[in-house]
Amino acid sequence: MAASTVVLSEQIRPWHNAGLRFLFDEDGSIAQAMTDAQVAASAQPAPVAQPVSSPVAPAQQAPQQYQQTTQQQPAPRQPQQQPQQPTVQQPQQKPQAAPSAQASQQRPQRPAQQAQRTPAVPPRAMPSLVIHPTNKPPEEWPQQWQNYWSKVQIPSPVVWTYWALGDDLSGHADPKRREVLKKLISSLNLPRGTSSFWPVAASGEAADELTPAPEIFLAGLRRLRPRYSVVFGSKALKSFMPDSTLRPYLFTQFLGHRVIALPDVDYLVRSPNMLAPVIAYLRTTIRLTK
Repeated sequence: MAASTVVLSEQIRPWHNAGLRFLFDEDGSIAQAMTDAQVAASAQPAPVAQPVSSPVAPAQQAPQQYQQTTQQQPAPRQPQQQPQQPTVQQPQQKPQAAPSAQASQQRPQRPAQQAQRTPAVPPRAMPSLVIHPTNKPPEEWPQQWQNYWSKVQIPSPVVWTYWALGDDLSGHADPKRREVLKKLISSLNLPRGTSSFWPVAASGEAADELTPAPEIFLAGLRRLRPRYSVVFGSKALKSFMPDSTLRPYLFTQFLGHRVIALPDVDYLVRSPNMLAPVIAYLRTTIRLTK
């Protein structure tokens, strides 16, 4: 079976010829360009095969020349003791070059038929940015968000967040949540200064009075420039990615980094036996050089 042909966009071909084999396609634009190139290639009409005359003509003329040569040569003298055998004219065989000509006419049509049968590959679906980050600098954020921002490490390769984080950073901390997170992060043996806690919602005067501010959260992510954002719980995830269908123990690319979904921290507090699977999953997902 012949190998399938990959149709490259003319914008990507110079990089491919230079040795480039992998590209980070966050918004799917490169995949869309590859799809357009494949659709354009499949839309081209199949090449019309021209009859090949030069290889076939000598093969057809060769038996005729041979017959003419044998007819002009005198017959060898037969001995007088043996009677002359009657000459039996053999039927002329058709030249065998005709099948090769027919095959040569069909071969150029195979790539076009194969391109028509191969459907275009759609680009990989990426999370849509429904909520956009604020353009205000941190100095113009509300005072409570400025307090949160003063506790982060810039840049931060790993960002941790969950719905109740605003309470834990504002004087309403739950000691059980703090103990679970401390055990989890210490088990990963991450280098010092690589983690930051950045909330998705600000706390109110009482506990559990949280007000989300996704535009400020996303603006902070862009300034923190993480490689990984670990989000505990679907409530925190949907506060800034409302269309997300991400489930625990899955991840996706978002704003140039990887967003990892995990169960909510309060669930881990109520089910301590689930902490070990979370630690094992993060050990294989988060890779930082010390």
